[in-house]
Amino acid sequence: MTTLDGDDATEVGTPLRLCCYVGSDELGGMEMSVATLLAGLDDSFDVTIMGVSTLVVEMLTRGRPTARSMIVPAVQNKLDIRSIVAHVRALRELRPDLLLANLAQLYDAQYAMLAAQLNRVPTVAVAHCVLPAASSSQRLSFNFLFRRVQALGGVSRSVCAQVEEALARSPGSVALLYNGVPDCEARLEANATDGIAAGKFVVGAVGRLVHEKGFDVLIRALPKLEDVHLVVVGDGPERQNLEHLGESLGMDDRITFAGWSDAPWTSQWRFDALAVPSRVEGFGLVAVEGLLAEVPVVASKVGGLTEVLQDGTTGVLVPVDDPTARADALRALQHDPDLQVRLARDGRRDARERFSVEAMVRAYERFFVEPGHTRAERARQKLC
Repeated sequence: MTTLDGDDATEVGTPLRLCCYVGSDELGGMEMSVATLLAGLDDSFDVTIMGVSTLVVEMLTRGRPTARSMIVPAVQNKLDIRSIVAHVRALRELRPDLLLANLAQLYDAQYAMLAAQLNRVPTVAVAHCVLPAASSSQRLSFNFLFRRVQALGGVSRSVCAQVEEALARSPGSVALLYNGVPDCEARLEANATDGIAAGKFVVGAVGRLVHEKGFDVLIRALPKLEDVHLVVVGDGPERQNLEHLGESLGMDDRITFAGWSDAPWTSQWRFDALAVPSRVEGFGLVAVEGLLAEVPVVASKVGGLTEVLQDGTTGVLVPVDDPTARADALRALQHDPDLQVRLARDGRRDARERFSVEAMVRAYERFFVEPGHTRAERARQKLC
């Protein structure tokens, strides 16, 4: 465990001590976006990465080698007093100027935010997705916690609106913080699709293999298509079910389950089209990665994907949970090379303008200095 040293620095010009909390135990879009943010912050931030997973914390630290790290035990439930106390003690030891709580979904990181309140550490929270509360008691406890958070953010207008509705906040009170995505410039280190039979239209799908990502919908669309091969890049608890689904439809010879791919996946895989069949999507990081790699994207008309893609101009949006509509959209791309070229070209240009790492970092830096707590006021001075 590595921690900060020294007394509470108050001089103007000294770094802002930022504690970045990530309570997840697996790698996904949120973790990748947080890694991009931390790597982009300048030296006016003295960063400590706090989390419950060694895998996640080590990945985040690789992007910012100067960052300190601290692992705390995951809290199993409200009776897990030992782990709750560990969160409180960790923040008491760190004494950051500001806590950034990253919420994979709205009702996450409650014990980190509670620990911050008990230690009088100003807190900002950013929601990457909004799912329903597990119970009315969870909703009530989070409403209590969020009343004491200095600022709230969301990674898309859709997420911001959902947070405002869930927490009864006024419209516009949740800051829009689009994720930034490094520009891969469509470079390939190795084209792993070369092993697929020639003449096939290769459709890629990338992400965690979980129900929310809708990969089963894409597999159900495959029998409606000819000369199409599907490559699924990623892993997760639904992999076995998806493999069985492909076999039951007689599609197992037309699907490649490639497993986990180190970021960026675009350096290894080149697809004719990228499918993003999500049922729920706060932002749509994979879709932006596809756009930047000049791959035409067909995605669900849901959440942040409706902001990432302009239907018919920079991508194609189809209804959620509709295999037929998804197959129709992919077939149209398959048989229209000019459409492929136009969507790829315009999609890349738009993504570079709207989802740059630089824009993300500047937006977060403005977001960090908004809280009005005394120690946050010192943080504001440090950044001015």
